[in-house]
Amino acid sequence: MNTDLFECASQYLVGGVSSSIRLNPVLGFPFYVSRGDGARLYDRDGREFLDLNMSYGASLLGHNHPRIIQAIQRALEMGIICANETEYHSQLAKKIVDLTPCADLVRFTCSGTEATMHCIRLAREFTGKDKILKFEGHFHGYHDYVDYSVHPPLELAGPAEQPATYIESGGVPAGMKDYVLVVPFNDLDRFEATLKAHKDEIAAVILEPVNYNSGCIVPYPGYLEALRTLTQEHDVLLIFDEVLSAFRMGASSAQGYFDVTPDLCTLGKAVGGGGAPLSVFAGKREIMQHLRPLGNAQHSGTYNGHLVAVMAGLAALEEIASEGFYDHIFALADRLYSGLTDIFTASSLPIRVQGLGARFGLYFGIDEEVTDYRIAAKNDHELAAKFHKAVHDQGVYMVPFSHHGFSAAHTLQDIEDALQKIAAAVTRMETMQ
Repeated sequence: MNTDLFECASQYLVGGVSSSIRLNPVLGFPFYVSRGDGARLYDRDGREFLDLNMSYGASLLGHNHPRIIQAIQRALEMGIICANETEYHSQLAKKIVDLTPCADLVRFTCSGTEATMHCIRLAREFTGKDKILKFEGHFHGYHDYVDYSVHPPLELAGPAEQPATYIESGGVPAGMKDYVLVVPFNDLDRFEATLKAHKDEIAAVILEPVNYNSGCIVPYPGYLEALRTLTQEHDVLLIFDEVLSAFRMGASSAQGYFDVTPDLCTLGKAVGGGGAPLSVFAGKREIMQHLRPLGNAQHSGTYNGHLVAVMAGLAALEEIASEGFYDHIFALADRLYSGLTDIFTASSLPIRVQGLGARFGLYFGIDEEVTDYRIAAKNDHELAAKFHKAVHDQGVYMVPFSHHGFSAAHTLQDIEDALQKIAAAVTRMETMQ
């Protein structure tokens, strides 16, 4: 039946999907769902899956959260407002400012791609410089400013100490890469040398403070602090792209967790509570005031700050900031990551777990700590595909992608159930070797 639906969808949707990565290579078609509730998804046949993807991180509160549903219903009752300001816009902005160390002023967008695009445009306007410096393996959306060296094939990636600027998509003008410099993550010497050599050209350094888009690669101790110091010394802006890391490990996101304050940041996915498309870019007052109508950098859009998204976001942040929220998140994380490590250690399968807060990565065929993209890229894709098919058959939904996660709706019993199902999947894989 799923095959029939996919064949039908393929007649009208490019590749049969609304987003390229929704074609699940393990299944051969998208994972079609009928509904979601809490920590679970249900397919079209009514089969239940424990969700360890959680909408790629957007559903931090879980599916169908009652507080989000109530907020959306209230927005709908007001008339589906999408091109006007309300009192709730400033309430949400204030909440973000209160929680986010770098945020003096805020703007809303509909996607993470838009948020990073506007951050970079704003940085260029503020500094009068054009280039950006990014890190290999870090993802910042699909626009032409940043879609470089995210997951480059190693044979095309250039030397590890000086990565090539690899264009990730067709249709990007070749000359665009001249505005992008790429360095390895967690290599402070290479970063400092590149920054010093191009300081008069670089408007901003942009990075994921935790590189979840390569699984879960955390910065070395002192690394983010050093980036902050060096960018300040050389009059270069520092942008934390927290579209994915926002609220994973604390209400003040990665910048609060690591106590390093950038000049600008993006927030996304979880900020909308999984209820509506909402992303944010925010930063220091003297920079943000360069946006129109105060400055000359343009940022506008009919759907920016859609009331449904704003109301969902306000409800989500109230929940995230509630007492005990992160005690629960870290209790789940401790049990899940230790349990997965125990399962893989006891098996014959070389699988490594790295996680922080509510998001984690699995590395297949890698037994060393993953500290940069070059190590992550050694992933055994054949083993990974077998694993994801095996856990899917056991009723655990994980996407054959670089990162996974859980939600606040998960209970410790849900985690135990997931571990039991994953252990059964691993045992089955071993018997089939």
